[in-house]
Amino acid sequence: MEKHTKLKLMSFIALFSMVMVLNSCKKKDTAPIIVAAPQANTSAASYIGQKWAVLNGIVNANNENSIASFEYDTTTAYGHTINAAKDTVVGSTSVLVSVGLSGLTINTTYHYRLKAVNSKGTSYGDDLSFTTAAEKVNIILFNPALTYGSVSDNDGNTYKTIKVGSQTWMAENLKSTKFNDNTPIPFVTEVAIWSALSTAAYTWYNNDSIAYGALYNWYAVNTGKLCPAGWHVPSDDEWTELTTNLGGDSIAGDKIKETGIVHWVTPNIGATNESGLTGLPGGYRSNIGTFGNIKKIGYWWSSTSFNSVDAYYRFISSDFEPVVRSNSSQKGGFSIRCVMDN
Repeated sequence: MEKHTKLKLMSFIALFSMVMVLNSCKKKDTAPIIVAAPQANTSAASYIGQKWAVLNGIVNANNENSIASFEYDTTTAYGHTINAAKDTVVGSTSVLVSVGLSGLTINTTYHYRLKAVNSKGTSYGDDLSFTTAAEKVNIILFNPALTYGSVSDNDGNTYKTIKVGSQTWMAENLKSTKFNDNTPIPFVTEVAIWSALSTAAYTWYNNDSIAYGALYNWYAVNTGKLCPAGWHVPSDDEWTELTTNLGGDSIAGDKIKETGIVHWVTPNIGATNESGLTGLPGGYRSNIGTFGNIKKIGYWWSSTSFNSVDAYYRFISSDFEPVVRSNSSQKGGFSIRCVMDN
């Protein structure tokens, strides 16, 4: 009898334990997910230049898909709104968001704040501000013995131009932030976003060096809208025509490079700027988003693709005299010289 009672007790304990476990699992599985308005926190701006800056912030979506954007202007009236580069935030963890602004006014203070919106409400981060850099004096050493023309882009920048043979070229690197139909060219600073692009974008070397012009990926070139109206990015053949008019690739680099070491590192071998093209070493941004060779090498895209992923370009160096023809990933960023339409 005692043995039978013990067995019944043990069975009861086992059954009770199973019920408790099942109830525990059931409670865990049915715990409610809290959905609420998002949280938005504005962070300090970064990569602040003369006409550009990157706005940053942190969003917690609180389990409801939330759209992140930034409001900005020279006052707290915030007359402009721009979506974050990755504007949709999900989940319940804090996510960094940012966006690059361009076309700003030199030496001007801007106010901005982060905004996050979902179906449960709208939240705003604190107002913060930044001041764009003052204008820098960047004296380009054009050839004083030659007569230059000029052309302007949709940003209002004016460039010197020079005739070489039957071609008329820009004698400065392009720095437009707009296509010639006045639509903005996407400004991309973030490494991960730049390296993943298959669409048009531009940047500044280390997000700062305006003296050497902007760096554009080849997708921007391929739009056919990068240069001012009546101008275009030269084809591979047009680059060859230029260097042929200058005596061939082996010596053309000397005749293209700006003289001296204001913008070039020493020794800037053989530089005469005989052509008037005043080539500057704007460096590059690679297909993985890194920067290199500012003040040492100038790289310029052609409009001609090499294959589905690469395109032709030309480069000149402080260390040697030739113009070199090569090809590189279309994701990379090079300088641009425009040539007048025939």
